[in-house]
Amino acid sequence: MTKEKRSISAPELKLTTEWITYLLFLFALALLYIYLAHRTDNIVRDIERAKKNLVELRAENITLKSELMKNRSRANLEERLAERGVKEPNRAVKVIRKAND
Repeated sequence: MTKEKRSISAPELKLTTEWITYLLFLFALALLYIYLAHRTDNIVRDIERAKKNLVELRAENITLKSELMKNRSRANLEERLAERGVKEPNRAVKVIRKAND
Protein backbone atom coordinates (compact mmCIF):
# COMPACT_ATOMS: atom_id res chain seq x y z
CA MET A 1 0.00 0.00 0.00
CA THR A 2 1.64 2.99 -1.18
CA LYS A 3 0.06 6.23 -0.64
CA GLU A 4 0.50 8.91 -3.15
CA LYS A 5 1.20 12.25 -1.68
CA ARG A 6 -0.59 15.09 -3.25
CA SER A 7 0.83 18.50 -2.84
CA ILE A 8 -1.78 21.14 -2.67
CA SER A 9 -0.27 24.39 -3.81
CA ALA A 10 -1.83 27.76 -3.35
CA PRO A 11 -3.14 29.24 -6.54
CA GLU A 12 -0.73 31.65 -8.07
CA LEU A 13 -1.49 35.25 -7.36
CA LYS A 14 -1.17 37.25 -10.48
CA LEU A 15 -1.77 40.93 -10.90
CA THR A 16 -4.18 40.96 -13.73
CA THR A 17 -5.64 44.07 -15.28
CA GLU A 18 -8.86 43.50 -13.31
CA TRP A 19 -6.95 43.59 -10.02
CA ILE A 20 -4.96 46.63 -11.05
CA THR A 21 -8.09 48.59 -12.02
CA TYR A 22 -9.79 47.51 -8.80
CA LEU A 23 -6.82 48.64 -6.69
CA LEU A 24 -6.61 51.94 -8.58
CA PHE A 25 -10.31 52.48 -7.96
CA LEU A 26 -9.84 51.85 -4.22
CA PHE A 27 -6.84 54.20 -4.20
CA ALA A 28 -8.87 56.93 -5.91
CA LEU A 29 -11.69 56.49 -3.38
CA ALA A 30 -9.20 56.77 -0.51
CA LEU A 31 -7.74 59.97 -1.97
CA LEU A 32 -11.20 61.43 -2.47
CA TYR A 33 -12.12 60.58 1.13
CA ILE A 34 -8.96 62.23 2.48
CA TYR A 35 -9.49 65.33 0.34
CA LEU A 36 -13.10 65.74 1.44
CA ALA A 37 -12.18 65.24 5.10
CA HIS A 38 -9.54 68.00 4.91
CA ARG A 39 -11.88 70.30 3.02
CA THR A 40 -14.62 69.76 5.60
CA ASP A 41 -12.20 70.53 8.44
CA ASN A 42 -11.18 73.78 6.74
CA ILE A 43 -14.80 74.80 6.24
CA VAL A 44 -15.59 74.08 9.91
CA ARG A 45 -12.58 76.18 10.98
CA ASP A 46 -13.74 79.04 8.74
CA ILE A 47 -17.24 78.88 10.21
CA GLU A 48 -15.88 78.97 13.76
CA ARG A 49 -13.64 81.93 12.88
CA ALA A 50 -16.61 83.76 11.36
CA LYS A 51 -18.74 83.09 14.46
CA LYS A 52 -16.00 84.46 16.69
CA ASN A 53 -15.68 87.54 14.48
CA LEU A 54 -19.44 88.03 14.53
CA VAL A 55 -19.52 87.98 18.33
CA GLU A 56 -16.72 90.56 18.49
CA LEU A 57 -18.37 92.79 15.90
CA ARG A 58 -21.73 92.57 17.67
CA ALA A 59 -20.11 93.61 20.97
CA GLU A 60 -18.36 96.51 19.22
CA ASN A 61 -21.66 97.56 17.61
CA ILE A 62 -23.45 97.60 20.96
CA THR A 63 -20.62 99.64 22.51
CA LEU A 64 -20.68 102.19 19.72
CA LYS A 65 -24.48 102.48 19.87
CA SER A 66 -24.38 103.11 23.61
CA GLU A 67 -21.68 105.78 23.17
CA LEU A 68 -23.72 107.43 20.44
CA MET A 69 -26.86 107.48 22.57
CA LYS A 70 -24.86 108.91 25.46
CA ASN A 71 -23.42 111.67 23.26
CA ARG A 72 -26.85 112.55 21.87
CA SER A 73 -28.40 113.16 25.29
CA ARG A 74 -29.33 116.77 26.07
CA ALA A 75 -27.21 117.03 29.21
CA ASN A 76 -24.11 115.76 27.47
CA LEU A 77 -24.73 118.02 24.48
CA GLU A 78 -25.07 121.09 26.73
CA GLU A 79 -21.87 120.12 28.53
CA ARG A 80 -19.90 119.76 25.31
CA LEU A 81 -21.26 123.05 23.95
CA ALA A 82 -20.41 124.82 27.22
CA GLU A 83 -16.79 123.73 26.77
CA ARG A 84 -16.77 125.57 23.43
CA GLY A 85 -18.40 128.67 24.89
CA VAL A 86 -21.89 128.18 23.46
CA LYS A 87 -24.61 128.78 26.03
CA GLU A 88 -28.32 128.19 25.99
CA PRO A 89 -30.25 131.44 25.47
CA ASN A 90 -32.14 132.59 28.54
CA ARG A 91 -34.83 134.35 26.53
CA ALA A 92 -36.97 133.24 23.63
CA VAL A 93 -35.58 133.68 20.18
CA LYS A 94 -37.39 136.27 18.13
CA VAL A 95 -38.28 135.15 14.62
CA ILE A 96 -38.04 137.85 11.97
CA ARG A 97 -40.35 137.27 9.03
CA LYS A 98 -40.51 138.98 5.72
CA ALA A 99 -43.60 140.82 4.68
CA ASN A 100 -44.29 138.25 1.90
CA ASP A 101 -44.83 135.39 4.39
